[in-house]
Amino acid sequence: MNEIKILEIWETEEEKRLSVIALKKKYIAFARSQFIFKPPKSVLNKDTRWDIEISNRVINEWWGKSRTKERILAIKLLDVMIEEAKFIQTVEDNKKTPGIENVSYFENSCMINGKPYNINIAVKKMLDIDRRFVYYYAATKQA
Repeated sequence: MNEIKILEIWETEEEKRLSVIALKKKYIAFARSQFIFKPPKSVLNKDTRWDIEISNRVINEWWGKSRTKERILAIKLLDVMIEEAKFIQTVEDNKKTPGIENVSYFENSCMINGKPYNINIAVKKMLDIDRRFVYYYAATKQA
């Protein structure tokens, strides 16, 4: 029987002493150094076989919406979570963003500081070309 290993990350003792803002600053630098390249870093999602680009869009969205230490720490797993994420559905872009054909949703899970979290990922597909990029990435505590 194959056992699925849930990825786990922990806040270090040094990080426990940091404020949320200081931790965000640390991890924005980490995210940009690990994921933002020209051309953009691409991750192959195993479920769909889609190449999904990581760009500043997702980092900026994560930065603006991360208000807890666990949600901030989740960025350390961005590429692995995209690669292993389970495809949920593709829907039309309700915002009618120019150049965007549709939005696909994925989910994954991990342990952060010993607690289970759901990882929610939104990927936008560009109009008229086979190019997808991750737009939204967030960790939410499981009930």
